[in-house]
Amino acid sequence: MRATPYVSPVRIDIERRDDGTLLLTNPHPLRDGFANAVAPLPHWAATLPDRLWLAGTDPVADRMTGRSSGWRSMTYRQGWSRVQALARGLLAQFKPGDVIAVATGNSLDHALLTYAAMLAGMVIAPITPAYALKARDPRRLHEALALVGARAVLVDGAGIDGAATRAAAWVADAGLITLTTGPAAGLRRAMPLQGLFQETGAAPDPAAIKAEAPAKYMLTSGSTGSPKAVIITHANLARNAAQIRSTFDPELEAGLWPDGIIMANHLPWSHSLGGNAVFHMLTTAGVSLWIDPGSPTPEGLPATVATLKQVRPNYHLTVPLGWALLAGALESDPELAPAFFERLSIMQYGGASLTQDVYQRLQASAVATCGEEITVAAGYGATETAPTVCNVHWPNRRMGLVGLPVPGLSLKLVPVGDRMEARVKGPGITPGYLGEHQKTAEAYDHEGYYLLGDALKFAEPDSPEVGLAFDGRLSETFKLANGSWVPVGTVRLALVAGLGGLISDAVICGEGADGLTALGFLNLKVARDVAGDDSLDLAALSTHPAVIEAANTRLAACMAGKPATQAVIAIRLLPDHPSLEDGEITDKGYLNQARCRQNRNAA
Repeated sequence: MRATPYVSPVRIDIERRDDGTLLLTNPHPLRDGFANAVAPLPHWAATLPDRLWLAGTDPVADRMTGRSSGWRSMTYRQGWSRVQALARGLLAQFKPGDVIAVATGNSLDHALLTYAAMLAGMVIAPITPAYALKARDPRRLHEALALVGARAVLVDGAGIDGAATRAAAWVADAGLITLTTGPAAGLRRAMPLQGLFQETGAAPDPAAIKAEAPAKYMLTSGSTGSPKAVIITHANLARNAAQIRSTFDPELEAGLWPDGIIMANHLPWSHSLGGNAVFHMLTTAGVSLWIDPGSPTPEGLPATVATLKQVRPNYHLTVPLGWALLAGALESDPELAPAFFERLSIMQYGGASLTQDVYQRLQASAVATCGEEITVAAGYGATETAPTVCNVHWPNRRMGLVGLPVPGLSLKLVPVGDRMEARVKGPGITPGYLGEHQKTAEAYDHEGYYLLGDALKFAEPDSPEVGLAFDGRLSETFKLANGSWVPVGTVRLALVAGLGGLISDAVICGEGADGLTALGFLNLKVARDVAGDDSLDLAALSTHPAVIEAANTRLAACMAGKPATQAVIAIRLLPDHPSLEDGEITDKGYLNQARCRQNRNAA
C-alpha cells in the first residue's frame, strides 16, 4: 500500500462510566492552529508567496460565451492582495457584522468574497446555488436569505431566470452582488463584484478579528424540521482545521508531499464538508486546490474526469456516489487511470459509507496502473461540528468506518436501547443556531455535549483501535407491524452492497408493514452495462427488464436467510437522483430516509 503521511500508531483513550457511557479521546497532541479563519492567508502569502492557492474556471463567462475560457489561478500572495482589496470595497458599502450571502457555485470569486467578508468583520452565508439556479420556487432562496438576515447576496446575474431577483427583492434592504459586469436589468441595488475591489487605502487587520466572532452562517438541510442557520465562529473553523491537521505527521508529510497537498475537488462550499473540511482546511495548510467544475453526478462526471487528467492530484476526496462514478470511468477510459494514480497517495470519502464493491473496483484499477493499493480514508461529522469529529487517519482497507475522534475533542457514546448515541464536545462545536435559543438549548446535554443524533459502534468491540462505524440515525428507525425495530442503517448498507453496485443508495420502507421494501437510486454506469445500452437515461433504465431482473436476482441472493427486520423483500428502482432542493439529502451528505419516503410515497 502506497505510503501516507498519517500519524501512527493508532491510539484511543476510553473512560468507561458505570451507566455504560463511554468517553473517547485521542491522545495524539493537538498541533498549534491559527488565531482566526483569515490568518492563514497573510501567513502563507509571506512564507510561500508563489505557491498556487486556487485555480478555477469561470462558469459564468463560459455559459455566456458558449465556450471554455480556460483556467484562472491565484498564488497565495495574489489571493491575499485581492482579498484585502475586496474587503476595502465591502466596508465602503456595508458595515462589520453585516451578513453577505453567496448563492453561486464554487469559484475564485466565491473564495475571494468569503475571505474578504470575514476580514471585514462580516459574516459569510453560503447557500446552495440550486436555490438560485434550479429552484422551481424562488421562495426557498428568499427564506434562506431571510433566515440569515442577509444584507446582500452574490448571484450569477445571468441565467438565473429571475428567481434570485424576486427573492432578494423580498428581503428588506437586500442588495445583489453579481458576477456579471454588464447591465443587470431588474436587479435591485445590483453591483458587479469586480466593481467592489479597492486597490488603495488601509485594509482591515486580520489580527483584530475576535476568535469568538461569527465567521459563517451555514444552513442545515432541515432533515429534522425547518432549516436552521448554524453559527460557525472563527475559533470553530481555526481549531477544527488544526484538529484535522493534527492527524498528519509533519515530517512524513513533507517527505511525501514536498509541494503540499494538491487536490481537485467539486464538493459544494454551501455544505460543511466542501466549504470547511476541504476549502478552508486546505487554505489553513497552505496547499493548492483546483476547483473542479464537475459534480458527483453522471452529468458532472465528464468535467471531473477532464480536471483529474490535467491536475493529477495527490489527494482526492468525494462522496460515495462520486467514487462509484469514478470507478466506472477508470475502468472505461484508458487515459484516466495513469493520470489519476500518477502521484495519488490518499483517497477519501465522506457523507455516507463507501461500499466494499466500489472500493475493490478502485483498488483493482490502482494495482493495474501503479502496482499497489492506495489507502482509503473516511471522515464523520456535522455542520454543527465545523465539521470533523472523527476520521480514519491510518492506512485502511475496511469500508464503512467513520474512524476515531480527532485530537482535542471528547466523543461521548451513551447507551440508548441496544445502540450508542454519539455526542461531542470540543473547540470546533457551534455555539448554537442563529436566533433559535430554544433549539440551541435542546442541542446539548447537561454536560455541554452536542447531540449528533447518530448512533455509532465499534467495528470490532474487542479492538477499539480498529475504529467506529456508523450505526444509523436515531430518528430513522421504525417498527414493523409485529413491533420489531428495524436497523435502517444496517439494512441499507447490506442492500447497497448486495446489489453489487447496481444502486448507489437506497431508502428502506415498511413502517407498520409485515416486511421491508426499498427504493433504489440507480448507478447509471452499472445499470447501462446491465442493460447493454449506453444511451439510456435513469428513467428508461428503471423500467428496463434486464435491470429489473438483475436487481431482483441480486436482492434474493443477498437477503437469503436474514430475519424479517433485516430482509428487504422487494425493491422499486427510481427514475432519478435524490433531490437536494426537496431535502432528500441531509447536510451531512447522506439520504434523509424519512424525507425520501414522504416525497416518494407513491413510488
